[in-house]
Amino acid sequence: MTDSHLIVIGTGTAGSTAATACAKEGWRVAIVDSLSYGGTCVLRGCDPKKILRRGAEIVDGARLMQGKGIDPSSRPHTN
Repeated sequence: MTDSHLIVIGTGTAGSTAATACAKEGWRVAIVDSLSYGGTCVLRGCDPKKILRRGAEIVDGARLMQGKGIDPSSRPHTN
């Protein structure tokens, strides 16, 4: 048995936010998860999907512009 005021199940965005807010108010907080810290959205879900999808959209857009002033095989100029 724990002497915590709050036990949060899940270390995703919602659980971490709730645990942090309560801890800042002086509560004794325990947070548990059977998976890696960070939750599904951050590690395996929404965020990684958005990053990978956007990269694919950029590559696809460059290919669609081939022959119209964009060369998808060239590297961008950096100053």
